Amino acid sequence: MKNTGPAASTKELIMDAAIDLFSKWGYDKVSIREIAREVGIRESSIYNHYKGKEEIMDTITDYFIAELARAAPFDVPMEDLLKQYGAEEFMKMGARSYLQLINTPRIAKIWRIIAIELFRNEKVRRFFKASMVETPVASWQQTFDIMMKLGYIKECDTRLLAQEFFYHCIYLFFDYFIIRFDETTYDTFTDSMLKDLEPHIRFVFESVRVKEA
Repeated sequence: MKNTGPAASTKELIMDAAIDLFSKWGYDKVSIREIAREVGIRESSIYNHYKGKEEIMDTITDYFIAELARAAPFDVPMEDLLKQYGAEEFMKMGARSYLQLINTPRIAKIWRIIAIELFRNEKVRRFFKASMVETPVASWQQTFDIMMKLGYIKECDTRLLAQEFFYHCIYLFFDYFIIRFDETTYDTFTDSMLKDLEPHIRFVFESVRVKEA
């Protein structure tokens, strides 16, 4: 969300202005002068807070990573939650909790920036590969390993299962932030994503769950 209250520092306002502009035009098309104009300060004042445009982008990425980490769905041990709610409901709760925590206008704009910059920004591409593909797949593999140990799902290749499950989430990312970006707003983001994600969760779980005798 754009931080325009009395407590907003100039540095925060610069970051918010950059997020707005980068999400509309892309990183390469926006100049320091345009960011300064958006904030209402002199161009030279930007350099009192950031070394340049690249550092602004790095700050945005660091903020995004911190927010994703903060949105970790549960503090309770996974095994306890699985025993309490069951595997399918645990997956739905995790998805719902995660999407609600990251569902803000500011975060939505950063998602859009990442989608735009993936094609031409090597640093963003490395970030996306590590933080948005490899780390989540490894996390889901660990989750499915625990489900298998507890007898919720059949013996299977949990790495492949994690990929099959999470790659659909990556598709939803591109569907929302590239294909249908102008069709929905951040207000409907959570409901829209869950509408697509919950049937997928059910389908994946049904294909591997241990059937009761």
